[in-house]
Amino acid sequence: MPRFFNDACDRSKSAEPVALLVSALLLALVLAWLAAPAAAEDGNDAIRAFVEKVNEASVGFFASGSEADARERCRALLAWAFDVPAMGQDALGRAWNTATEAERREFLQAFEEDVISAYLKRMRAQGTTLTFIGLRPPFEGHQLAATRRTVPGKEDQIWIWQMRPDGPSWRIDDLALDGHSAVNTAANEYFNVLQSNNGDMNALLAFMRKRASQ
Repeated sequence: MPRFFNDACDRSKSAEPVALLVSALLLALVLAWLAAPAAAEDGNDAIRAFVEKVNEASVGFFASGSEADARERCRALLAWAFDVPAMGQDALGRAWNTATEAERREFLQAFEEDVISAYLKRMRAQGTTLTFIGLRPPFEGHQLAATRRTVPGKEDQIWIWQMRPDGPSWRIDDLALDGHSAVNTAANEYFNVLQSNNGDMNALLAFMRKRASQ
């Protein structure tokens, strides 16, 4: 058999594994490309389901007509859907670093009550509804989704939920109300109270507890 024929056969045999590998890689890329839209769609459906569950729980706060029951329903929602400790730490800002462990615990308890009171205030009017209206582009590792709050006789308000992944679900760590961050708003209020009282945490706690009781 001619030498060049043998060489050609050898090259052909050595090229076979490479060709197979290239083919396999191309097939994997094609399959991944085809699967990506389906995976994204599944993720979007899951986010929508989560937000709609939050909306449903929120409009049910006053189902029994009891204020105490409404607070407990809101507290239960915060427990599974919100990252209240992270929100509180962000709202306290640099004062968190100088606070004692006892002060931090008291602050987070007061912060939760403050959040509950603010949340119930926005859901108190009879006939208030929350409706999922769509996703927003992700921002700094967070998923964003929009809800329309409708109160009879008032202009609709858009809420933007900011969520971070938490296992198979999410945790809300901020809420933008008509473009204004709830956490940043609280941070400005707390900063002003501390600044007016020489950084006294007791003064801030008193302010938060008084507002939560109103």
